[in-house]
Amino acid sequence: MSYPSKIKPITYADAVRALNTQDVEENINDACGKLAFAMSAMIGKFEAISKQMHTIDLLRHTVPLRPRWDSLKQDLAELLWQFRTNSGVISGRLKLFCSTVLPMATRSLDTKSGRSPYQHENLQVLQSYMSVSAEHAANSRSLAERVFRLSARLVVFLTEYTKMANMHAVSGQEEMWTLSQKLAELETQVRFLFATTSEMPSAGIPHLLFTSARLVCSAGGAPGRSRLTRKPILLDGELSNIGKAYGDTDRKRDEVAHAQYSSQLRICRTNPLSIGHTMISAFLLDEILTSESGLSLYLSIWSRLRTDCSDIFHWVKNPAQVPVPSVISCYAETRSTVYSSLATALDVYMLGIDPSLYSAERLQR
Repeated sequence: MSYPSKIKPITYADAVRALNTQDVEENINDACGKLAFAMSAMIGKFEAISKQMHTIDLLRHTVPLRPRWDSLKQDLAELLWQFRTNSGVISGRLKLFCSTVLPMATRSLDTKSGRSPYQHENLQVLQSYMSVSAEHAANSRSLAERVFRLSARLVVFLTEYTKMANMHAVSGQEEMWTLSQKLAELETQVRFLFATTSEMPSAGIPHLLFTSARLVCSAGGAPGRSRLTRKPILLDGELSNIGKAYGDTDRKRDEVAHAQYSSQLRICRTNPLSIGHTMISAFLLDEILTSESGLSLYLSIWSRLRTDCSDIFHWVKNPAQVPVPSVISCYAETRSTVYSSLATALDVYMLGIDPSLYSAERLQR
């Protein structure tokens, strides 16, 4: 009789090997490219909804909707630009860590006992790097807050639109209302997900692999074709709360998908109000899911980088009492890190967003 083997915990060396494997690098780059395309495409979808709101306004069922909808465009364009900028900033910090911080800190390995002659210099570099990185990480958290504010405004718009549509649509009123409610619940759950993630003082290496694999899967990558997604990455132990929050988020997403399908079966596909509801619902879902993918990756990178820097700092300061950090030992053995491939992927994402989408919007202000 065969017994299922227990899943072995992921080590730092496992993560370094995985993220420096060619197929994994290609999958993450492809996922970041698709995410950038999906976010950029939201501007076009927004414009299409504006035209539909104009058509509905001509029916005079309620106060004009297009001005209120168009008031959201500047927030959307700015968030698009901030995602682009944030990716470039994180990529730059990761490259600096790999090119400067790690090589300098690794020199301390040459001293078998006692303090390294480079200790003072290493501590100064680390303190400066950690201080600047903390400021940039705070910007990522601020970006998340701005995303949630926009999502909340979109949820309110959809909820009020649904009330109006239910009064004048010819069919599918219950399904439209259910879909709106499920989208509101998904937005609340994603907000809770990031609150749970932020409460963790530091995230283990499985969290970084998990968010990378999640990004690949959400972009449509085939799970069986990548070493990163071939086996499930469990968030247990200290990460169990985060793992549960991600699981609940996925279940809410599935509920939305079911509600979308039911709505499509019941609504009148030629009615302007029903068409408008379908377009707004799809747009809100895109905004929630694309933002969640990008923010999850950002925050897991910052959390892991903070942990690695802290481990290095304590080791350099007290080499006799603190074990050599995994990030140092892996770099010393292979000259590889978990960050170099992620920096490249973030560059792909940044270059995938056309800056003119934001610039053109600013010119219209």
